This record gives sequence, structure tokens and C-alpha cells, in this order.
Amino acid sequence: MVRILLAVAVVAGVATVLAVAAEAPATPVYAATTVPTPTDDVTIDTANPFLPEDQDLTACVGTLQRPGCGSSERGGWHQNLVAIAMVGGLLIVFGRVAWSVRRNRNRPKGDVVSTP
Repeated sequence: MVRILLAVAVVAGVATVLAVAAEAPATPVYAATTVPTPTDDVTIDTANPFLPEDQDLTACVGTLQRPGCGSSERGGWHQNLVAIAMVGGLLIVFGRVAWSVRRNRNRPKGDVVSTP
């Protein structure tokens, strides 16, 4: 099973490298002959959806998020999905360790298992 997963990971890595290499420009980036001139038309977006607009920022600094200092932009289903994936991964890892420990405890003392 581990060898199959390793083979899939290697094939995916090689495919990613080949896909990136196929989309690479033919000429190096440093060989550009024209340099774009800066213009004054650049708009700077100063709005940050994670900072409170109705409170002083220094009142919200701390190790814990104070009431009224948060934003509705934080969290959401993306953060929940990441948390579920992390807990699921931990359950798989620790479940596998527990299964191996139980298997080794139930084995007779003289039985030796060789690992690949």
C-alpha cells in the first residue's frame, strides 16, 4: 500500500514539473528589452477586511480576540474544512499507531516480524 502511494506521489510530482516546464517562457525573464515605466495611475487599496473599521486597532491587539474586534471575513467553511482535514489526518496517524501497538502486544514473544 505504501509503495502504491509513493508511486502515485512520484507520478504526480513528475507530471507537475512537466506541466510547469511546458508553460515556461522560451526566453529568460531577465532578457526583457523594454522596461515598463511607472505611472501615477496606480490605485492603492487600503481597506483590510480583517481589521475593524469602527475601533482603534491598538484596542484589539492581544493574544485573545476581544469582543467586537473581529471581522465577518474570518473563518467560514474554508477554515472548517482545513480543521476537519487536520483532525482526520491525526486520527488516521494515531489510529495506525494504536493498531500497530495492539498487533505487537497480541503477538507471541518468540514471533519476530521483519519489516520491509
